[in-house]
Amino acid sequence: MGMSGNMTVRLGSVVLGSPDPQRLARWYRTAFAPDAPDGVVLELGAGSRLIFDARTDVAPAPREPGRVLINLYVADAHAVAAHLTGLGVRWVRPLEPFPPGLIGTVEDADGNYVQVVQLGGPA
Repeated sequence: MGMSGNMTVRLGSVVLGSPDPQRLARWYRTAFAPDAPDGVVLELGAGSRLIFDARTDVAPAPREPGRVLINLYVADAHAVAAHLTGLGVRWVRPLEPFPPGLIGTVEDADGNYVQVVQLGGPA
């Protein structure tokens, strides 16, 4: 049975396994959604969410942090970058122009790579 031309697929969430999901959820909330309620589900708008799951089968830090990149699209990458820098995050790739706009990569509290992406607009 093949995929129908009518089939629509939409990414609804990403589950991040962590030995300490509450700490990881706090990091994302502080970094990207300070007004969001506490908890292990972080709503990011347009029906997308990050879910933080307690896992005993994962290491405290990823062996290959670049294997999966979490791209978070923002309206003002410079403002987000200034906020993240103020929090003392480690930049893996500084905010810089790339063909569709601006991009920069930081490490989250577990060492996963998170990219801040601004499409189009002024660089």
